[in-house]
Amino acid sequence: METFIFYTLKSSLCLSAGYLFYYLLLRRETFHRFNRFVILGIIFISLIVPVIKLQVNSTAISYPVQKLESTLVGEAPVIVPEQKPGQFPLQQPESKPVNLLLLIYFAGATIQMMLIFYSLARILLLLRRSKKLTFRGIRLALISTEVVPFCFGRRIVISEKDFNENTNEVILHEETHLKQGHTLDLLISEIYLVMTWYNPFSWLIRHELKQNHEFEADRNVLRQGIDESDYQLLLVRTVAGEPRYHLANQFNQSNIKTRITMMNKRKSNPRAILKALLFLPLIALMIQVFAQKASSPASISPTGATPAKYLVLKPEQLKILGFEYNSEGLFYKNERPNQIEYKGLDLIFTKKVYSCSVRLRKGEKPGHIPGEKIINKMAATTYDFFPLVVSNFRGQQTIVTVPMQKYEKEKLLPVQVNMAELQISGRTDTLLFWFQPTESLKQALLPIAKIDDYLQPCPPDAREAKEKAKIQK
Repeated sequence: METFIFYTLKSSLCLSAGYLFYYLLLRRETFHRFNRFVILGIIFISLIVPVIKLQVNSTAISYPVQKLESTLVGEAPVIVPEQKPGQFPLQQPESKPVNLLLLIYFAGATIQMMLIFYSLARILLLLRRSKKLTFRGIRLALISTEVVPFCFGRRIVISEKDFNENTNEVILHEETHLKQGHTLDLLISEIYLVMTWYNPFSWLIRHELKQNHEFEADRNVLRQGIDESDYQLLLVRTVAGEPRYHLANQFNQSNIKTRITMMNKRKSNPRAILKALLFLPLIALMIQVFAQKASSPASISPTGATPAKYLVLKPEQLKILGFEYNSEGLFYKNERPNQIEYKGLDLIFTKKVYSCSVRLRKGEKPGHIPGEKIINKMAATTYDFFPLVVSNFRGQQTIVTVPMQKYEKEKLLPVQVNMAELQISGRTDTLLFWFQPTESLKQALLPIAKIDDYLQPCPPDAREAKEKAKIQK
């Protein structure tokens, strides 16, 4: 859910930039149908751009978004404490004020959705009580009481009084909404508003879309030979009716003064459409802003020391080392025949659990742990290599899964894994698995890389460093 909230934030930022460009460049032009599709394009682009996976080195443009993502979505690593046989501690990420944000977000989205359903229910109730008839090939719903004419779906709702007195003007106006499919536009804008209700620009762009619908309908009425003065007077007379339906284009909807001004305005120069090309650099800029920080073999050492070289493995290559993964997490199960007391070691990484290692004696079974089903189905490997240390780039902390004292003088193989590539829900960080470079490990990875080129000194024991820091204090 945190990932979805962050997606809506990026989409809102993209929409806000697009709306400002539209407001400055095209809002005053008379290309009403073109402007309508520009507005719809801004909405769809705002939904697409945030999911484009562009990886770049961190820049001044992309750093704020990357920092915000690490705050809302990222999970800080946690030091694994010493474990005793039969104990299964689960390390939870540091608590963040995301739960409150989720509550506020879904409360607002629920209220907005309820308003839409309320409006829809009122329209359906009005249609149910109306008198149905066909006029000039158009389906009408006649209402005995006064109601501001509007179009919904494939039917025009109009009061009997307006049908008898202003038939031609009202029908021509609403017929434009009907034939151009404006109801679908409103449905799209309302759904987007539910998702980004907290963004004021989402409300403004919905207003601009409705206003363009009215401009387009007004222009069509005047093209049919209706007297402009009489038509504008009719709009003024109906201004008292307030728009009440989110999903309907009502006859007097939008600012009457703005509509009359637009009717009297001279047609824009066709070359003004070219101003829409300026949206292309804006889209490119937004893709750059939302870019993810690239992971490369030459990156920061987890100990904060000199640049280090890591062997980057793709998701399918992890299976060579005995890992299994799905949308729920990443799992490793190793049963080493040379150990007598402990017959298994499981390593678990899920959305909520940074790491969980489970050691079992002979005959013991694991208790309830995340990923227990897939762990039980996995065949235990008999490899003589297994993860000695697990590190996380984001926090630059080392998580020790087994005592490291006997490996201090050895060089280990650091294997880098991008969790986002595994498509694990809620995980976008980068992990390092440090392995003892046994001969079987060299043979397993030989088709991929020569591991001798990647060996590094054993990283310091994070727990030991933490204990020393406490003693010094």
